[in-house]
Amino acid sequence: MPSAIEPMKAQIAERPPRGDGWLFEVKWDGVRAIALIENESLHLQSRTGNRCERQYPELAVIPHQVAAETAVLDGEIAVLDAKGVSQFHLIQPRIMNADPNSVAHMARSTPVVYFAFDLLYLNGYDLRGVHLDERRKLLEQIVAPDPVFRISTVFPGAGEELLEAARENGLEGLIAKRATSTYESKRSSEWIKIKIVTQQEFAIGGFTEPQGDRAHFGALVLGVYDGGKLNWVGNVGTGFDQKTLAYLASRLKPLIVEKCPFAERPKPDRGMTWAKPELVAQVKFANWTQDNRLRAPVYLGLREDVKPAEAVREDAVAAPPAELLADVKEATLEVDGHTLKFTNLKKVFYPDEGYAKRDVINYYDAVSALILPHLKDRPLSLKRYPNGIKDEFFFQKHVPESFAPWLRTELIDSDHNEAPINYVFAQDRASLLYLANLGCIDQNPWMSRLGSLDNPDFILIDLDPQECPYDMIVEAALLVKQVLDEIGLEGYPKTTGGRGMHVYIPVETDYAYEQTRTFAEVIARIVVRRKPELFTTPRSVAKRERNRVYFDWVQNAKSKTIAAPYVLRAYPGAPVATPLEWDEVRKGLNPRDFNIANACERFREKGDLFAGVLKRPQKMEKALGKLEELYR
Repeated sequence: MPSAIEPMKAQIAERPPRGDGWLFEVKWDGVRAIALIENESLHLQSRTGNRCERQYPELAVIPHQVAAETAVLDGEIAVLDAKGVSQFHLIQPRIMNADPNSVAHMARSTPVVYFAFDLLYLNGYDLRGVHLDERRKLLEQIVAPDPVFRISTVFPGAGEELLEAARENGLEGLIAKRATSTYESKRSSEWIKIKIVTQQEFAIGGFTEPQGDRAHFGALVLGVYDGGKLNWVGNVGTGFDQKTLAYLASRLKPLIVEKCPFAERPKPDRGMTWAKPELVAQVKFANWTQDNRLRAPVYLGLREDVKPAEAVREDAVAAPPAELLADVKEATLEVDGHTLKFTNLKKVFYPDEGYAKRDVINYYDAVSALILPHLKDRPLSLKRYPNGIKDEFFFQKHVPESFAPWLRTELIDSDHNEAPINYVFAQDRASLLYLANLGCIDQNPWMSRLGSLDNPDFILIDLDPQECPYDMIVEAALLVKQVLDEIGLEGYPKTTGGRGMHVYIPVETDYAYEQTRTFAEVIARIVVRRKPELFTTPRSVAKRERNRVYFDWVQNAKSKTIAAPYVLRAYPGAPVATPLEWDEVRKGLNPRDFNIANACERFREKGDLFAGVLKRPQKMEKALGKLEELYR
């Protein structure tokens, strides 16, 4: 029997997944615990791997309720209120207390319940590779429920109904688990959590001075980790009583440091005392603001079972949907209030792989929640492949009258033509799918939006191969990151879906294209100077050296378009333009590894790695000064 198991974790989503292959259960608001049973003894292991059975002596009955010599269960320890709803603040005193007398008293006054929801090991057999629905059947066979030991009830295929019932009864949310999922010790999109009450864990990086008659401190200064950096997200000053204030002050005092632990100092920071971010707070809040701050946060308690590095922002992604289109020649469906007719669905678009037009449309339906924020309000230059990637294609900027009248279009003056161009926009799912039905395999937006068309909202670093291996593209991208780190700017890498790589540098829309183009040119000159044998610089393709990387800074110009993140590309293998984490940008990276067959699974696991491009615009002035110093 294993001595310890890292628990499987769920990906957060906005809505329950559709389909009969999902099992739904209540999301218990307590403490996750693996229960290891051997020879009628119980060992409870928290998420951090620490033993915690001494804090919950009433759970010692569990081995006697399990018909097995050895077993490993997964579940949640919770305290229920008078309505039978689990509340994290009720279990908080149990988590913090180690005094035997107090523990014994609380076991009688506020008893916990262990809700078992999985069986991982039974009498010598490791069940983690067995499908969840089979593991559940075995769990129900061996467990005799008890007032403090219950099986978490599942409801097959009833996500929307259970979500509504959970909302009416004030529950935290739901967990959806794919019936055929195996048990993996990681965060997986095979398990999905749908929250009704928005709450998560935050690292505590300091506290503020108390005001009025409050003692100890005023508010906790909170942060989340992103790429190894602690980012400030706001302060929480409610949810404390005097006992909690005193306890937190005693825990924070030994952690006080002089240096601010946040990547950027909170503003204003008057009256703040910094602390090593070793404590994790559970906080509920209304929502995230546009500048990535918490609105109306309320402190719920400390999370002793969560490591500070695990305190990351939980952004919901779309749950895996059922396929929009079945295996038919054509279909007419209602999408976002519009009637869409999908035609020639069996026409093969990728001959070598056999992917049809239907597969392309289903892909865009599956990723619509991810891609649309990166297309919204951006004029599109359409590249249409009516007969697939190996036949003739054509470009289309000006939208004809034959297009659906409900599509958003705008007349935009052209710098090259005498007459304005009537551009189309993909503002919603219906528009995106309409364009996919026209044979638009990829989507190519501007780098600026309506309202600020002369001012891009990111600088594009475009690295193109000149008959060179992809490892050289990776090396060039890491040189760009090195420069960005030195000047204090954040960049976001993605494969192009072709042979190159893009790095987006989000900026405020205060700068003209000429300024962003010059900025990219200076970065290009610096990296070329640092490693001239890696790059080729002539603008003319014919004059570029082979086995080199071309840094195309000229792309930063009005009306220039590029393949958006998450789009399919019209190349063999059906590759996808895929956002990356920087630690993935390393030797051996192959952009063709991300394709129509596996990209959706990756996106459900990773979420929107390009969210920062939209949510974290940066000022250029300080970075420009540092860039000039590097260029001297």
